[in-house]
Amino acid sequence: MEGLLKVLGFVFFIFVGYFLKRTHILKEDTVHALSGLLLYVTLPCLILVCLNGLHIEASYFWLIGLGLATNFFMIGIACLITRKNPQNRLFDMLNLSGFNIGTFVMPFLQTFVTPTGFLSICLFDIGNSIMCTGTTYAIGSGTGTGIELVKTILKRMFSSGPICSYFVMLTLAFIGFSFPATIVDWATIGANANAFLAMILLGQSIRFVMPREQLKELLRLLAIRLAGSLVMSLAMYYLLAFPYEIRKILALIAWAPVPVVGLIFCIKAKCNPSMAANLNSLSVACSVVIVSILLSVL
Repeated sequence: MEGLLKVLGFVFFIFVGYFLKRTHILKEDTVHALSGLLLYVTLPCLILVCLNGLHIEASYFWLIGLGLATNFFMIGIACLITRKNPQNRLFDMLNLSGFNIGTFVMPFLQTFVTPTGFLSICLFDIGNSIMCTGTTYAIGSGTGTGIELVKTILKRMFSSGPICSYFVMLTLAFIGFSFPATIVDWATIGANANAFLAMILLGQSIRFVMPREQLKELLRLLAIRLAGSLVMSLAMYYLLAFPYEIRKILALIAWAPVPVVGLIFCIKAKCNPSMAANLNSLSVACSVVIVSILLSVL
């Protein structure tokens, strides 16, 4: 019951964010301010608090590969469904693959997982980020090979607050360094605001007004994404050899919405960014419902 009440609290603040958007109390450009605070202040604080002084088992580094593999799985599905319509391939690859970890999974799960469980999310997201920050786009567009691709991916990854925080905390864990209690206490203040900011941001990002001519295609893509999520969720929960908590977290990650960076690459490639934005909104709405239910029963 306690877990259900926490989930309902998250959902409540998502609706608060949507209400503030619809009533124009929070303006359109508020999203940029909120996302900046989240990605460069509260989320790094949360990562510091959860990973400080944590021992890392070598077997957990397989989770980085899993983050890569799940992206390639959805890219493969995108290639399969567009074999007769190759002009749609890049759009489908960008909008069917990837997982929104930083502004969805971490805020939703931060109060339900142990530090080791949180570590598994971070490691998975490293592999996920390698794909989302340029590899998927390069594969789909056939551009940016070799050293230029590597430079683009590294530039995007290391301009990300969470990714930089992962590498700093993992490096400190390897050398056995822990921040003193005072620093952790300060970071906890920011970490405690992370879930609230993320839920308001999710509410701000949801759009329910969509062109009728797009709806059929949006629902088709959403159904494919959800079917892929179901396969990945069941496979990671039942087939992997990790402890129960890790398998549970991975099963939940599979239901995360598509990352916003897919929309950015759609704008760059001029492949229907408005549809990408609408698909992202539908993906967020479905993920909120499904992850909330799974958190209550798993």
